[in-house]
Amino acid sequence: MDVIGLAAAALKPISDEGTIVQQGWYDESLKRLHVTLWKLQDTENAHSDDECEIEAASIQVNIWSRSDQQALVKRIKKLMKENGFLFQEGNDQIETDTGIFINAMRFLILKEAEETEE
Repeated sequence: MDVIGLAAAALKPISDEGTIVQQGWYDESLKRLHVTLWKLQDTENAHSDDECEIEAASIQVNIWSRSDQQALVKRIKKLMKENGFLFQEGNDQIETDTGIFINAMRFLILKEAEETEE
């Protein structure tokens, strides 16, 4: 499952408005608000007859900015949930040495496994 692709598609309305949404981590060169997507884990959750039936993947979505972005946090949660993601947890912090606000959110998605031909 391409969890990065699924999350990027879910957040397309935000990127269409000009906010950078990209795979990876903080990009100091941007010097402005941006959102990053980071795959945390993917697993095969349910098995039957030695075949995977359900795939699960977790992803972290980070907002990086010079100010707290609670409105954007709410919007991202809404968009991700509308696209089949389950919100797991979130954490807000500020890096005191740089003044960068980080709004971090973790999501889980479950999908039926795609059949593979052998």
